[in-house]
Amino acid sequence: MSHVLYWPGRIYFYPLGNTSAVCLTEELPPERKADVLLLGCGDPRHILYTVYADTSTSSVEPRKLDITCCDYEAAVLARNTLLFTLLADDGAEDRLSTIWNIFYHMMLDENSLSLLIEQCRKLVPLAESLESWRQGPYAHIVTMCNSDTLSEIGRFWKLWLGTSNFNAKQAKRFKGNFQDGIKNVRKPHEDGLVMTSMRSAGPLAPLTLFAVTEQFKRFWTTGVTDDGSPDVKPANNPNPTFAFSLFGNEFAVHYGTDPISGFHLAEALASSGLELSTKSPSVIHKIVQTARQQFSTWCKAVIRRVQNTSVSSASLVVRMYAGEALAFCQALHFVNRPSMAHTPIFIAPWKRSVVQLDDASYSPSTPSPAPTSFNVIETSNLLDHLGLQNLLTVTTPLLSNSPSSTIYTEALLPAGDSPAQGILDHLCGDLSTISLLLGVIPSAYISCFTTRSNTSETMMQSIANSSANQYHERLAWKHINFGHLSDSLHEGELSFAPHQLAGELFDIYLKMFSDEDLRKRMAILSLGKSQLMQKIRFSGIIHYTRRSFALLLAHIRTRVRYDWNKVINDLEVLILQDHTLLTGSNFYQEMVCQLHLAGFWLPWLSPAEVRELRSQEDPPIFRSWSTVPEVVTVVLVVPRHAIAKVQSDLSNAGTPILQCEIRADSKHNAFACISASFGKLEVSGEGENKVAVVVEDRTGISGTSPLIVSFPVLSTTLIHTSGGTVGLAVRSTLGPAAALAQKLGLEMCLFKALLTDERYAHVLIRAPTASEGTINSEFPLVPPKLDTMTRGHPIHVEMDESNTHIQSLTAHIDVVDAAGQASLSSGCTVTVEQLSLNKAKLCVGQYQHIISFPLPIDATNAKLRIARKSKYVEVVAPMTLTLNVKGESNVAGNFRTTFDYGVPTLWSMHRMNLDRCPSFKPSRSHKAFDWLGPHVGLMFSQRERIARNRNTFPGSTTPDTMMNLKDSLHTLLISATGLQGPIHTEFALWNPVENASYATILVTDVRLDIGSHTVVADSWIIPGSNDIQDKLKREITQVLSIKTDAHESEAWRHLLPLLIERCRTWKHKSSCEYLVHDSIPLYPGAGSDPKKVPWCSCGMGIGTKVLRERYGSVSAKYATRAAISPLFAVSYMEKVGMQMDDPVGPPALTGCAACGKGGAPLSACSRCRKVKYCSKDCQVKDWKTHKTSCVST
Repeated sequence: MSHVLYWPGRIYFYPLGNTSAVCLTEELPPERKADVLLLGCGDPRHILYTVYADTSTSSVEPRKLDITCCDYEAAVLARNTLLFTLLADDGAEDRLSTIWNIFYHMMLDENSLSLLIEQCRKLVPLAESLESWRQGPYAHIVTMCNSDTLSEIGRFWKLWLGTSNFNAKQAKRFKGNFQDGIKNVRKPHEDGLVMTSMRSAGPLAPLTLFAVTEQFKRFWTTGVTDDGSPDVKPANNPNPTFAFSLFGNEFAVHYGTDPISGFHLAEALASSGLELSTKSPSVIHKIVQTARQQFSTWCKAVIRRVQNTSVSSASLVVRMYAGEALAFCQALHFVNRPSMAHTPIFIAPWKRSVVQLDDASYSPSTPSPAPTSFNVIETSNLLDHLGLQNLLTVTTPLLSNSPSSTIYTEALLPAGDSPAQGILDHLCGDLSTISLLLGVIPSAYISCFTTRSNTSETMMQSIANSSANQYHERLAWKHINFGHLSDSLHEGELSFAPHQLAGELFDIYLKMFSDEDLRKRMAILSLGKSQLMQKIRFSGIIHYTRRSFALLLAHIRTRVRYDWNKVINDLEVLILQDHTLLTGSNFYQEMVCQLHLAGFWLPWLSPAEVRELRSQEDPPIFRSWSTVPEVVTVVLVVPRHAIAKVQSDLSNAGTPILQCEIRADSKHNAFACISASFGKLEVSGEGENKVAVVVEDRTGISGTSPLIVSFPVLSTTLIHTSGGTVGLAVRSTLGPAAALAQKLGLEMCLFKALLTDERYAHVLIRAPTASEGTINSEFPLVPPKLDTMTRGHPIHVEMDESNTHIQSLTAHIDVVDAAGQASLSSGCTVTVEQLSLNKAKLCVGQYQHIISFPLPIDATNAKLRIARKSKYVEVVAPMTLTLNVKGESNVAGNFRTTFDYGVPTLWSMHRMNLDRCPSFKPSRSHKAFDWLGPHVGLMFSQRERIARNRNTFPGSTTPDTMMNLKDSLHTLLISATGLQGPIHTEFALWNPVENASYATILVTDVRLDIGSHTVVADSWIIPGSNDIQDKLKREITQVLSIKTDAHESEAWRHLLPLLIERCRTWKHKSSCEYLVHDSIPLYPGAGSDPKKVPWCSCGMGIGTKVLRERYGSVSAKYATRAAISPLFAVSYMEKVGMQMDDPVGPPALTGCAACGKGGAPLSACSRCRKVKYCSKDCQVKDWKTHKTSCVST
């Protein structure tokens, strides 16, 4: 395993999700089939909501969804499968209320329990074998990835069914233990606030503070959700689906579990008009009713998909896999290797079975195989538990070759010095550099905005005075070479200066293993008490082993072309010379071992060198071996009594980390990459023919069997230490595990034995498994290197002096075109022109070549190296991507689009089904909590807010176009809701220089984008050409003009097509102007020219019934639907938000009363002095509205 091994003392059961549902297809064009991988899938809320909210261009055939669910906890998958089978049965819609009870209530009424038991009776026989499942009635919706998964799921169904056969004494004990478990969770929370479910209300989070706390306490008191219904049936029966888990039959439901967390609570409260301090019980009922209604609506969408379909016609397929996420991803890498009898990977920590996927689904010869690459990979918050680098290393190779393909990561646990910037701490390096090496990058990092709101987290931090234990951050990672994946001509390979690459990898190494840094530990101990306790609490959360690092290097090797033997040698020198990591030298042997397994070569580790060393030392441990390979496996059998004496201490110590150690004289070698299980070791054979099988004890730590651990090790290590001992120890950390030293001593050793003592220690060629199948330790578990043929133009990466940030990117272009060579030889001028953020055009006379850089660059300041005789040009361009965001005049490149086989694809703007977004109307009550103003205002970073409030741009004369654009969006959204005056729903984007509008925007509704915790204006955009505008004046007599300068006009030109594309439900025509011009937008650089419409005409006039009824036929004929929402600042790039008592009001209050724009000096009305305008024109336009309230002072 690439992750460290935690002692399995306390395993929490997560039957329900702790974040609200998201639409898994929100980045995919509606034409694309969705192959989705859910890692740590949890409950099926994301699937249910996706089926409901998904966008399709066909009203008859919905998008095909093929969803693979992986979860370590088979009980979760058993619950999920139960739910889907209930929905697939006839009459499911009539039973949705009962199905809610079964899935979300810990205590059940008789009717709900009866349905649960009845369903289990149907399911248990189907789980006997994969064949019986395939022949059953549910195979068209739920597929099992292997027999082990079906067996584990079936085991839980049997346990649930078995509770119906309890006698009175058994039933009483079962109920008593269950209720005691609930009571133990409830007790610590009886007097405090429980804020976890607040984030599910998005921008209305503060309104739910008391309601979600009370709902949580009621749920953990009664075991049911209270929606205020008077005819609630008594619920006196424990729900078996909450009673059993990997922790056995002991109650293990996580203490944060709350049924409403997975739903969108904002829908219940957006128009409620409630006050911020309300403690009304009606709020509890509202949010529970909303959650139940959403569940019902989503389930009905699933029912329509799955009923009356077959395996061949199914548009929704859900595949179940029970096992650890990293192991499953690695197993998928091997699917297309038919020579492999099975994947050489253990299913999960504390398991000895290897992953064996079902041939009927995963064999290459299968007619319709299960997907092994995915355009959506959702990782939940696994980075908190497995580490971001571990996750990205195994998921990036599984990401399909499409510009819309996305990996989602979520973090809940805080990291680093700032919760909002915790993601940077998880990266173990500079964001640009790490992204370049991995090949994926957070989309918002390039665009400098996100359409997903983090308002709830900002508010929760403020309420908790920055002491909140969680901070939810969701990132979308995309291929770094966006838009050029399928065109090999644009694929460039990376190269580095050898010392810079080795230095960068060493820097990553130091950060991955910073827990071994003594200086860091001392710095933690010097903190104040509150900070100290929090740092110590999280100091024991360690994710990486030397295997993690080796697999990361193996992945980087597929992207970077260089002499990797030299890189590894240079890196080895740096590691050997390092004195930063206190125990770094102890892990050196494991480091080399894992590098060897990952396919890297070290000159002193070869078969010849091993033979030579063996002949010199003649170690007893290998005397019966004819041939000794470079890597072998050590197996240690730890007697149960050695564990029993400290077992309770281990289980109470949080997450103690186990590692193996080999000691001899002064030599001390540690190994963190170990496998373990409880059971009996059966050994046969001698020498290199010795093999071992583990007969696993399913009772685990509750049983009496010995603990069997194994780990790979260099044979040279054993030759040098053959007279020493091998032991199992607890890793020394600052956390609770440190207290174990009082019992175990400073070495923290649980047990040790001589390496030659075959009662406890064995040396094998292969690691033992739970069957006769074995794992070859020497098998490289990584993809092969790139072939030696150069593709496209190579990109050389130059680091800065500190070797921590990328300074420049150099593209090498061989001029192979005859005319180009002639121009180059004849001395023609060579120029380079910036085309977009990461594209430049090289010109040599009439010869042109488009250069695609992997990261944004500044082509205007690029240096040229021209080799006229050798016929090549090198463009050395400064890399411009940075976390230090500043105001810029040209931001058009931030709105990236590309084509995916002719279909427009967006970079950093999620898609949505507007008809699935609930509409709302803000309350007019002065006492009502004003959530909308602060929410829309929070799209401004603190830097932008300060600039707006000062009406200047401090230290710069450059206009901040992104801020101005947000200003315009703010004006539109606030005006459309009438939050600060009369409602305006007709707008014109207006260029004062041309004195003409270039687009008309009609807002027909304001909706909640509940999946992204924000709002969206359901809008229609009409071109600003004179002929259309002349006709439009007959229907629309008054518009609110939003003034934009030349830079902002160009930004709108790039933005408007995206706002249209993101909510598209129609297909682009074969004659689409985008394809004809090979450009999105059309006519880039034309700014506010109304004659050059930036969006295509494919969607014009589609679905415009609402406009025809409200305005007339002209509006309906020329309008195209668009989804306009705030563009939020990126929290890890800029400081976002304000304290709850911040005196600064909503930004619009400082803007022009007519157009809302800020950022420029304003003039007050000469009569009342209460309102201000940016120009005389705006004052004249607003007079009709303002004169009714203008009172002379």
